[in-house]
Amino acid sequence: MIRAIREYDRVRVVALNDPDRRVDGTEGVVRAPKVGDTATVCHEYDPEDDQASVAVEKVDSDGYTVWLADFSRDELQLIE
Repeated sequence: MIRAIREYDRVRVVALNDPDRRVDGTEGVVRAPKVGDTATVCHEYDPEDDQASVAVEKVDSDGYTVWLADFSRDELQLIE
């Protein structure tokens, strides 16, 4: 059985169900998520529901936020 994705897990984007989703990030660095990006789950909206969406953040090597966006868990793959 595959473990559910949880807060602080490292994940890989494997699908973009909504390629036009709202994205936040650091000015001058921000871009849209891409399939293959790796990032960290920074918030579970409903930890009791394994189907609830999660907030995920990708940062660059300088610590700037490249993107911060909500994802459904089926768009993500747990990196172990």
